[in-house]
Amino acid sequence: MVKCFSRSAAGNSLSKPHILRPPSVLRNTVSYLLNEVLTIENVPFNIVYDFIDDRLNSIRQDATIQAVSNQDWMAILPPIIRFHAYAAYKCYEFDVNTFDPFLNMKHFHESIFKMIKILLEDSDESTNELCSEMVSLLIVTNLGDYNVLQQALPFISKKNTLIKMAVLLSLNIMNGNFRQLFETYNKFPAMHQCVICVQLPMLRKNILKSMCMGFNCKNNYFPISILSKMLLHNEPRETIKECQHYCLTVVDDKVELSKSSFNNEVDELHLKKKIKFKVNVSTMVLNI
Repeated sequence: MVKCFSRSAAGNSLSKPHILRPPSVLRNTVSYLLNEVLTIENVPFNIVYDFIDDRLNSIRQDATIQAVSNQDWMAILPPIIRFHAYAAYKCYEFDVNTFDPFLNMKHFHESIFKMIKILLEDSDESTNELCSEMVSLLIVTNLGDYNVLQQALPFISKKNTLIKMAVLLSLNIMNGNFRQLFETYNKFPAMHQCVICVQLPMLRKNILKSMCMGFNCKNNYFPISILSKMLLHNEPRETIKECQHYCLTVVDDKVELSKSSFNNEVDELHLKKKIKFKVNVSTMVLNI
């Protein structure tokens, strides 16, 4: 039921019927990996991730070789997409030699673009909830990306508030209006928050830079408490650290927003936003 991913090569055909798992087995394998293996706690998560990621790639490979139906894809892909979204957040502070965030997001995008294509071809009222989740998740994973917004256009409707909220957030960030970020962040589901959190270092830098341009004035100080909410930090001391990282002067509980002081050359500061998950990770990823 669980097998490693391998590439097709001379003398190693992957289309042999006796090594291919039928759709029902593929669905059960996804459930097993994300229900049983993902919850293992006595092994470092990066090792658990590598194991699951490899086996999920093998599942997608078997499904592709067999050309399974759209209905089967709609059962197989969503948990895989959620897994990669969660892993991006869970492994956020891992060293690049331990966890490759670019490869993880590559697998995420391969799966979700396949899912969007299927939803365009075969969507009805029974898939509305899934469609809302997948399209909005794609948008918030690529905030400010015009090409992604174009792909979301066929799914925008007055009834779908989650997609509309995601589109509005992305458009505002594209136009340099960051207020929408801290106003709507807590309204998104936990899985959406995971992929937003991964983009926060870049967004925080842009927010601070924008505020230094707009509030630039000698001896003009801005309260750390308010700035902390705007930057979606866990606590004010992280905001102070962020400001000092970009060479802004912090006095007591206020920061001087100075265009000349802001150092745009330094790398983004990676401070992880804590997310309170209401259910365990398996329930969340499998959407039970």
